Amino acid sequence: MNTNGHFSDLLWMPHSQHKISKSWENPNVSLNVRCHHVGIPFDPLCRPALENLGFYQIAMMRKINVDKYLISALVERWRPKTNSFHLPVGEMTITLQDVSCLWGLPIHGKPLVGIADAPWSELVERLLGIPMDEQHMKQKKRRKSDDNIVVRDSQYSLNLGKLRERFHVLPDNPMDRDINWHARALVLGILGSIVLTDTSGDGVPAMYLQFMQILGQPTEYNWGVATLALLYRQLSMCAEKERLEISGPLLLLQLWSWSRLPLGRPKVIFEKPKEGEEPEEEEDEEVHLDYNPVF
Repeated sequence: MNTNGHFSDLLWMPHSQHKISKSWENPNVSLNVRCHHVGIPFDPLCRPALENLGFYQIAMMRKINVDKYLISALVERWRPKTNSFHLPVGEMTITLQDVSCLWGLPIHGKPLVGIADAPWSELVERLLGIPMDEQHMKQKKRRKSDDNIVVRDSQYSLNLGKLRERFHVLPDNPMDRDINWHARALVLGILGSIVLTDTSGDGVPAMYLQFMQILGQPTEYNWGVATLALLYRQLSMCAEKERLEISGPLLLLQLWSWSRLPLGRPKVIFEKPKEGEEPEEEEDEEVHLDYNPVF
């Protein structure tokens, strides 16, 4: 491998165009990561619907902050031609097995193929219970040729902030439809915040609702493949030198790194009692350690 020139035989692009060349120029540079907390609480009444949709395991996951330096280091090792990380020990990549084990998303079934451009107001009202006059869409800002900024509502993305406010709590004595509305809103929050995110982070496409119409039986749609495909795409795009931010299922990538690579994995630290102090009595309760699955 030639690394002192301008081309590496492990790269699909000239070395000077790959992200790693920018790191050599400035080692302190890191990507801006786009990942947000869901903000819609899990309610036990929603468990059956979430299990059928395949999002129960993610909904039960504790809040975990994304390590932008770890993500940046992995991007530097990503090679778009092979869709794999080139490490000193060889090639590694994240697979559908990892998606299924780490997040519990379904990896079998129909692809997420449906209508992409349509008026979604009726579907939002029917599946989320939000009347048309109370639906808040994501706002888009565009700069015109005269430098004036025009703000208009998106035709397909719901405002995540307003969605979190509306479904912050489940009503007392909820009916079945209230539980289903809350479950769908929670899945939309998960998709827009940590799974199928974009660089804005303030909206989620309403078109995903068409894949959540039936909650009484296991989903027939393959959310795992869509998630992995987006992750591959984001890694390949951000491997380019001038890319400054990355979105997509970055938390999945971080959990994969923790489970497969010892470097950067968090450790559980138990404080020793100070001299003269007696250790606290152990309680018979379950102790939840860091999210570190082992395959």
